[in-house]
Amino acid sequence: MVVSFIAYIAGASAFPIASENLLPWSVWFLISVIINIVLWSNVMKLLTFSLAVIWFYAFVAGLVPESSTAVNLTSLDWSDPEAVAEQGALVFNGKGQCSACHTVDTSAPKGRCPDLTDIGINAASRVPGTDAKTYLIESLYEPAKYLVPGYGKIMPEIWKAPIALSKLEIEAVIAYLQSLGGEIDPTPFDEPIDRADAGTVAAALPPVLTGDPELGKKVFVTAACISCHAVTGIESPAAGETTTDFEVVTAPDLSEIAAFNDMRYLEESVLKPSEQIVSGYGAVTVRAKGATYQGTLVSQDTEQLVVRTKTADGVEEEHTLLLSELDDEPIEDLTNLQTKGYFTLTLTPADAEVPVSGEIVSETEDTVTLKVDGEDRTFSKTDVKSQMTVITFDGDEIVGEYVSGTMDDDEIILVVDGSEEIFDTFDLEEATFTRASGKKLFVTSPMPENFPLLLSVSDMSNLLSFLSTLTGAAAEVVSEGAAEGTPAE
Repeated sequence: MVVSFIAYIAGASAFPIASENLLPWSVWFLISVIINIVLWSNVMKLLTFSLAVIWFYAFVAGLVPESSTAVNLTSLDWSDPEAVAEQGALVFNGKGQCSACHTVDTSAPKGRCPDLTDIGINAASRVPGTDAKTYLIESLYEPAKYLVPGYGKIMPEIWKAPIALSKLEIEAVIAYLQSLGGEIDPTPFDEPIDRADAGTVAAALPPVLTGDPELGKKVFVTAACISCHAVTGIESPAAGETTTDFEVVTAPDLSEIAAFNDMRYLEESVLKPSEQIVSGYGAVTVRAKGATYQGTLVSQDTEQLVVRTKTADGVEEEHTLLLSELDDEPIEDLTNLQTKGYFTLTLTPADAEVPVSGEIVSETEDTVTLKVDGEDRTFSKTDVKSQMTVITFDGDEIVGEYVSGTMDDDEIILVVDGSEEIFDTFDLEEATFTRASGKKLFVTSPMPENFPLLLSVSDMSNLLSFLSTLTGAAAEVVSEGAAEGTPAE
C-alpha cells in the first residue's frame, strides 16, 4: 500500500506500464490487496475488498473522456469556422437554453419552437430579399420579427437577462445554425440593438408582484395548475382526467420556464393566457368541408394544419387539413379581423362588380391590406358592398348584394347576378347579413381566461414568485395535504 502510494506521488501512470522504473501504482495497489486478503484478518479482508471496489470505479472513470457543455468565449478563431460552430453548439445546448425549445432533428418529438434542421440553408428562403445570415441575426436579436406560422411570441431576447448571451456567444450560435445544412459566413456584423439599454429596460420593468415561493408552490397545487402543467418533483394527475371544474389537458412543462423567460412573460402568461400560446398546446375550432373540428392545434405551416380531436369515448384522432379546405365564414363586423383569427378575406369594393379575395397582410382601424395575385392591395372597410345570404325552406341558398329588408319585414330585396330580386320572408328559413367572408383560425389557451379572478392578490404574487424559481432544479414534492386542498380564494 505504501509503495503504491509512493508510486502515485512519483507520477507513475495508473494502468499502462510506466516509462519510469516503477510499476504502475495500480499494480502495487493490487499486490498489496492480494497480500492483505491472504494474510490478514476478516476485517482487513473486508477493508481491502472495499478499497478494491473503489479502485475499480476509479479505473472505469478514467476510461470516460472528460467533457463539458460549458463554454467561456473570449475570442473566436474564424480561421477555423467549424471550430466556431462547435463552440456555438455548446452555447446552443448550454447557456443559451435553445435546445429546451428547438430541435435539430425532424424525427425528434416536436418542440415548443420550430425545428431547425437545415436552417442554415432554409433561412435564405424565409424572407424574400433577406440572406440566411441576416435572417438568423435578426431572428436571434428580435425573435418576434419573423414568426413561423403556428408559433407564438415565446422566444425571449437572448441578449437580455436571464440568458444574457454576449455578442461572441451569439456569433458562435449563428455559425452553428449556418452549419446545419448551409455554409458558415464569417463576415463580421454589428448588433442591431443597444446593449446599454438592456439594464435601463430591466430596471424600468420590475416584477409587478412579489411574494413567497414556498406559498406559491402550494397555490400551484391547490389552484390545480399542477393538473395540467408538469414540474419536476411535484406529482400531478394524468392528463385526460376530468375534475368538477375543467378537463385536465396536457400543457407545457414548466420545470425550466424561468431559465429562458423573464418575469414579464410569466406574469402575462398567467394574467392573459391566450396572449402567447406555445405551439402544440392551443385550443382551436375550425370548419372544413362542412365539418367542425374542435381540439388541439398540433402544428401549422403555410399550407396545412393538424388538429387533434377526442371522440366521445376518449379516443384521440389527428386530422390534417389544408388551409385552402377551410370554410369561409360570414363577417358582419370588419374590425380587428386578425385579432379574431381571420387570415383570408373576400369582399366586394363599393366601386366594383365582382368580389376580391386574398390573404390578409395587415390592417388598420379603417383599412385592410390583402395580397391579391401576388400584389398588396389596400381596401377601405367602409366602402364595401353588403351582402346577404338567404336560405329557403326548400334548402336553396341564395347570395346577393343587399338592398333592403330583414327577417322582421315582409320582404328582403337583393341584387342577384345583376338583377334585383324580392324574397318573401315567409318563404325563408334564415337570412344572414354579411359585409365580407373569410377563413378563420382562432387559437386560444385551454387555460381558463378567468383563472386570475379565482386567486387573491397575495396568492397570485406567491404563485408568480414560485414560477420565477423554476430554472431546472428539481422541485420538492408538496405534501398530500396541500394536494388535496381547494382552489385559493
